[in-house]
Amino acid sequence: MLKNYAVSGKKDLMHSKDLDGRQGVVIDTMVFIYLFEDHPTFGDLCENLFNQIKGGLFSAIVTPITAAEVLVKPLKMGQMPIADNYRNAIRNMPNISNINFDEEIGFMAGSLRAKYGLPLPDMFQVAAALTQPANAIITNDREIQRVRETDVFFLNDLAT
Repeated sequence: MLKNYAVSGKKDLMHSKDLDGRQGVVIDTMVFIYLFEDHPTFGDLCENLFNQIKGGLFSAIVTPITAAEVLVKPLKMGQMPIADNYRNAIRNMPNISNINFDEEIGFMAGSLRAKYGLPLPDMFQVAAALTQPANAIITNDREIQRVRETDVFFLNDLAT
């Protein structure tokens, strides 16, 4: 099933210029969390990234996985106003759309999980990327680099 989405050859280091014009780049959960929590290392980088999206350099996708994961910490800590702020921020970010999962994305995620042994939520993120014209994900999870079927952009690499 995944062979329809395979990318041949060795994966090169991906830089921000490689995002230009891409439509539907999946933004992994941690990128939103780094932005929302103003992470000391990645907060400014994530703000710059979202400004590039806002400016139309490329468009992005948020998945139901990300929508759920960003809420866990504030809700666990009983901070409903923060959770509401996160919801509103994600809903109102320009050039960022949501994607709904269907059984095909589920089938792809299951196939990726079987192939790579990575956590199922991560494989849903990758499967979502495979359905988009950009066929790309921005993350800081180095394990996702093992996945060969999509372009993986790492925050550290985008800083260079």
